[in-house]
Amino acid sequence: LGVSESAGIDEIKRAWREKSLAYHPDHNKDDPQAHKQFILINCAYKFLLEGKGCDELEQEDKLTEEKLSTDGKYRLDNPWGYFAWWRENYFSDKE
Repeated sequence: LGVSESAGIDEIKRAWREKSLAYHPDHNKDDPQAHKQFILINCAYKFLLEGKGCDELEQEDKLTEEKLSTDGKYRLDNPWGYFAWWRENYFSDKE
């Protein structure tokens, strides 16, 4: 949220309001990362005020990980995984 470690509750709430309005997905329809940013902002707020982790962030990470794998065989989030997927799809001996 961009607050100092010694920030009080009011300062944390003010920073959360500013950031959540700035990064709200409804206001950033052209930004594919807006939803993830919004989740991070809400998770940071929850952590700073309550000291608890964020289930929404874990769910978002799980969905992202599922999108990055192709049938559980290759991960497309790194060059080697993408290369292996590409090699198999374009140069395999399968007919």
